[in-house]
Amino acid sequence: MPGARGLAAVSVALDVLARGERLWVREATPSMLPLIRPGDELLLAPLGSRTIGAGEVIAYRRESQLVIHRVLSAPGSGVVAKGDALASPDPLVPWDRVVARVVALRGPDGRTANLDAFPWPLTHRLLGRMSWMAARLSLESSGEAPPPFVRRLAWKAVRLPFYLARLVLR
Repeated sequence: MPGARGLAAVSVALDVLARGERLWVREATPSMLPLIRPGDELLLAPLGSRTIGAGEVIAYRRESQLVIHRVLSAPGSGVVAKGDALASPDPLVPWDRVVARVVALRGPDGRTANLDAFPWPLTHRLLGRMSWMAARLSLESSGEAPPPFVRRLAWKAVRLPFYLARLVLR
Protein backbone atom coordinates (compact mmCIF):
# COMPACT_ATOMS: atom_id res chain seq x y z
CA MET A 1 0.00 0.00 0.00
CA PRO A 2 1.46 3.38 -0.95
CA GLY A 3 2.33 5.89 1.72
CA ALA A 4 0.62 9.27 2.22
CA ARG A 5 3.09 10.93 -0.16
CA GLY A 6 2.23 8.45 -2.92
CA LEU A 7 -1.50 8.91 -2.36
CA ALA A 8 -1.13 12.69 -2.56
CA ALA A 9 0.89 12.46 -5.78
CA VAL A 10 -1.73 10.24 -7.44
CA SER A 11 -4.49 12.58 -6.29
CA VAL A 12 -2.70 15.61 -7.75
CA ALA A 13 -2.06 13.75 -11.02
CA LEU A 14 -5.73 12.80 -11.31
CA ASP A 15 -6.77 16.42 -10.62
CA VAL A 16 -4.43 17.77 -13.32
CA LEU A 17 -5.69 15.21 -15.86
CA ALA A 18 -9.31 15.93 -14.93
CA ARG A 19 -8.68 19.61 -15.83
CA GLY A 20 -7.60 18.47 -19.31
CA GLU A 21 -3.91 19.23 -18.77
CA ARG A 22 -0.85 17.09 -19.40
CA LEU A 23 1.72 16.20 -16.77
CA TRP A 24 5.03 14.39 -16.41
CA VAL A 25 5.25 11.44 -14.02
CA ARG A 26 8.13 9.15 -13.16
CA GLU A 27 7.87 5.39 -13.70
CA ALA A 28 8.38 3.59 -10.41
CA THR A 29 8.19 -0.13 -11.28
CA PRO A 30 9.89 -2.47 -13.75
CA SER A 31 6.59 -3.77 -15.20
CA MET A 32 7.18 -2.03 -18.56
CA LEU A 33 10.82 -3.04 -19.06
CA PRO A 34 12.76 -2.74 -21.26
CA LEU A 35 11.10 0.13 -23.15
CA ILE A 36 10.08 2.06 -20.04
CA ARG A 37 12.47 1.75 -17.12
CA PRO A 38 12.09 2.80 -13.49
CA GLY A 39 13.10 6.46 -13.33
CA ASP A 40 12.00 7.29 -16.89
CA GLU A 41 9.61 10.22 -17.15
CA LEU A 42 6.30 9.79 -18.96
CA LEU A 43 4.09 12.56 -20.31
CA LEU A 44 0.46 11.72 -19.57
CA ALA A 45 -2.31 13.29 -21.65
CA PRO A 46 -6.01 13.10 -20.81
CA LEU A 47 -8.04 10.86 -23.08
CA GLY A 48 -10.67 13.39 -24.08
CA SER A 49 -12.73 11.92 -26.89
CA ARG A 50 -9.79 10.00 -28.37
CA THR A 51 -10.24 6.27 -28.75
CA ILE A 52 -7.61 3.92 -27.41
CA GLY A 53 -6.23 1.20 -29.64
CA ALA A 54 -4.28 -1.98 -29.09
CA GLY A 55 -0.61 -1.32 -28.46
CA GLU A 56 -0.99 2.13 -26.89
CA VAL A 57 0.41 2.78 -23.44
CA ILE A 58 -2.13 4.05 -20.93
CA ALA A 59 -2.39 5.07 -17.29
CA TYR A 60 -5.24 3.70 -15.23
CA ARG A 61 -6.26 3.78 -11.59
CA ARG A 62 -5.90 0.61 -9.57
CA GLU A 63 -7.01 1.30 -6.03
CA SER A 64 -4.78 4.21 -4.94
CA GLN A 65 -2.13 3.78 -7.65
CA LEU A 66 -1.59 4.82 -11.24
CA VAL A 67 -0.63 1.86 -13.39
CA ILE A 68 1.19 2.33 -16.70
CA HIS A 69 0.58 -0.64 -19.03
CA ARG A 70 0.11 -1.45 -22.72
CA VAL A 71 -3.37 -2.08 -24.16
CA LEU A 72 -3.84 -5.56 -25.59
CA SER A 73 -7.46 -5.03 -26.61
CA ALA A 74 -10.28 -2.59 -26.00
CA PRO A 75 -13.61 -4.41 -25.85
CA GLY A 76 -16.67 -2.26 -25.24
CA SER A 77 -16.62 -2.56 -21.45
CA GLY A 78 -13.00 -1.52 -20.87
CA VAL A 79 -9.44 -2.39 -21.78
CA VAL A 80 -7.27 -5.43 -21.34
CA ALA A 81 -3.77 -4.22 -20.51
CA LYS A 82 -0.45 -5.80 -19.59
CA GLY A 83 2.96 -4.66 -18.48
CA ASP A 84 5.54 -5.41 -21.19
CA ALA A 85 7.71 -7.30 -18.68
CA LEU A 86 4.83 -9.29 -17.22
CA ALA A 87 3.65 -12.67 -18.44
CA SER A 88 -0.06 -12.30 -17.73
CA PRO A 89 -2.53 -9.54 -18.59
CA ASP A 90 -4.30 -7.46 -15.99
CA PRO A 91 -7.97 -8.09 -15.26
CA LEU A 92 -10.35 -6.06 -17.44
CA VAL A 93 -9.98 -2.35 -16.63
CA PRO A 94 -13.31 -0.48 -16.84
CA TRP A 95 -13.23 2.67 -18.99
CA ASP A 96 -13.93 4.91 -16.01
CA ARG A 97 -10.58 3.83 -14.51
CA VAL A 98 -8.52 4.71 -17.62
CA VAL A 99 -7.29 8.25 -16.97
CA ALA A 100 -4.61 9.00 -19.59
CA ARG A 101 -2.43 7.82 -22.39
CA VAL A 102 1.34 8.11 -22.48
CA VAL A 103 2.33 10.52 -25.27
CA ALA A 104 6.05 11.01 -24.60
CA LEU A 105 8.91 9.28 -22.88
CA ARG A 106 12.04 10.97 -21.49
CA GLY A 107 15.00 8.87 -20.41
CA PRO A 108 17.59 9.71 -17.76
CA ASP A 109 19.81 11.28 -20.44
CA GLY A 110 17.09 13.87 -21.17
CA ARG A 111 16.25 12.60 -24.67
CA THR A 112 12.53 12.71 -25.33
CA ALA A 113 10.55 10.50 -27.69
CA ASN A 114 7.20 11.79 -28.94
CA LEU A 115 5.13 8.60 -28.91
CA ASP A 116 2.50 10.15 -31.21
CA ALA A 117 5.07 10.74 -33.99
CA PHE A 118 6.46 8.27 -36.52
CA PRO A 119 7.65 5.53 -35.98
CA TRP A 120 6.03 5.14 -32.57
CA PRO A 121 2.37 4.52 -33.58
CA LEU A 122 3.53 1.61 -35.77
CA THR A 123 5.97 0.46 -33.11
CA HIS A 124 3.22 0.45 -30.49
CA ARG A 125 1.02 -1.72 -32.71
CA LEU A 126 3.88 -4.19 -33.16
CA LEU A 127 4.68 -4.18 -29.45
CA GLY A 128 0.98 -4.65 -28.66
CA ARG A 129 0.92 -7.78 -30.85
CA MET A 130 4.10 -9.08 -29.25
CA SER A 131 2.71 -8.39 -25.79
CA TRP A 132 -0.46 -10.30 -26.71
CA MET A 133 1.70 -13.21 -27.90
CA ALA A 134 3.67 -13.13 -24.64
CA ALA A 135 0.40 -13.28 -22.69
CA ARG A 136 -0.68 -16.29 -24.76
CA LEU A 137 2.58 -18.06 -23.83
CA SER A 138 1.74 -17.69 -20.15
CA LEU A 139 -1.74 -19.18 -20.46
CA GLU A 140 -2.14 -22.89 -19.98
CA SER A 141 -3.68 -24.49 -23.02
CA SER A 142 -5.99 -27.46 -22.94
CA GLY A 143 -3.25 -29.70 -24.37
CA GLU A 144 0.20 -30.55 -23.11
CA ALA A 145 2.35 -27.56 -22.22
CA PRO A 146 5.61 -27.24 -24.20
CA PRO A 147 8.85 -28.06 -22.36
CA PRO A 148 10.17 -25.26 -20.14
CA PHE A 149 13.17 -24.53 -22.41
CA VAL A 150 10.81 -24.04 -25.38
CA ARG A 151 8.68 -21.62 -23.36
CA ARG A 152 11.80 -19.69 -22.26
CA LEU A 153 13.10 -19.52 -25.82
CA ALA A 154 9.71 -18.36 -27.13
CA TRP A 155 9.48 -15.73 -24.36
CA LYS A 156 12.93 -14.37 -25.31
CA ALA A 157 11.98 -14.27 -29.00
CA VAL A 158 8.78 -12.37 -28.24
CA ARG A 159 10.70 -9.88 -26.06
CA LEU A 160 13.29 -8.98 -28.74
CA PRO A 161 11.21 -6.16 -30.35
CA PHE A 162 10.91 -4.45 -26.95
CA TYR A 163 14.70 -4.31 -26.64
CA LEU A 164 15.03 -3.05 -30.21
CA ALA A 165 12.49 -0.29 -29.49
CA ARG A 166 14.51 0.77 -26.45
CA LEU A 167 17.61 1.08 -28.64
CA VAL A 168 15.76 3.65 -30.76
CA LEU A 169 15.50 5.84 -27.65
CA ARG A 170 19.26 5.91 -27.10
